[in-house]
Amino acid sequence: MIKVNKKVDNRPLFLYNIVSYKTDKEVKYLGNTFSKISSVVKSQLYPFIKLRKLSLLSYTFEDFFNYVISENDIKVLGHHFSKRQIEGLTLIDSGGISLSYEKENPVVRQNFTKCHELGHFLLNHHGTVFTELKENQTAPDEVEANYFSACLLMPDIVLLSKIYYQKSSFQEVANSLHVSYEALNIRLIDLLTYLTGESKESIIQTVHQYQSRDNRKILESFARVHDSIVSEYNSYDPGPVEKLSYLLSQKDFVTDKEVAELSQTIFRSTVSSTSIGTWAYYDKGIAIFYAWNKEKLTEGQAYQKAKDIYYLS
Repeated sequence: MIKVNKKVDNRPLFLYNIVSYKTDKEVKYLGNTFSKISSVVKSQLYPFIKLRKLSLLSYTFEDFFNYVISENDIKVLGHHFSKRQIEGLTLIDSGGISLSYEKENPVVRQNFTKCHELGHFLLNHHGTVFTELKENQTAPDEVEANYFSACLLMPDIVLLSKIYYQKSSFQEVANSLHVSYEALNIRLIDLLTYLTGESKESIIQTVHQYQSRDNRKILESFARVHDSIVSEYNSYDPGPVEKLSYLLSQKDFVTDKEVAELSQTIFRSTVSSTSIGTWAYYDKGIAIFYAWNKEKLTEGQAYQKAKDIYYLS
């Protein structure tokens, strides 16, 4: 369970592109910000993808977005202000959490705003009201929320899968991820500049050629960073608590065959709660450690399941 406690696609390029800033200080700051936000997204998104065995080739942000919204009881609403003065709005108060987006914007722009506003929440930004206005787009929290949105909509591993393995065109990638061409353009420039260390001008040319349906250069760039992207993806595995919680939501009864940590007394003590029970079945020197969903099974029913497993094994 993920619990913690805008930007549009025609904004200036410098709001996304870490190398557009001219001073060394600005480049270093935004490079660090890019790395930090990217890691935050991956640490939550990659285990989510792995647990649910989601296809990287058919990935879209909706699965993760809807999960977080549901788990945290966040209200998502459309709004409209004259001249579209407020693109996105997040409110956090005693009544709960809500985020809204300009409903008259194109869908791809709405998607970016939704993920941007979710970013304020998951990045644990200080404050109770976050408003996306045209004049506040360079504020630190807004820049971070932009990066969060771009990384959630277009994860590194997904871009690698679609571009390098599937050989999808620029247009196909943008359409499949439900993002605008400009958002994908900026994301690729940011990502490849950061990972390859190539000059901004070189990467811009590479992405421009890719947009023009010449993918030779971008395939070369992704080949250079392939191992680092895959290695990072492989390094993010679901934690045992997260894995147990997910499995129990799917089938109500889990043993240490699926979550090995259930054999540890401390772990069982940690996860035991009003909704999750843990125990063990012993017979002839063999033990089956297990957990069950108390809302679906009684203690006796869970014990019988463990006993059945013992005699059928």
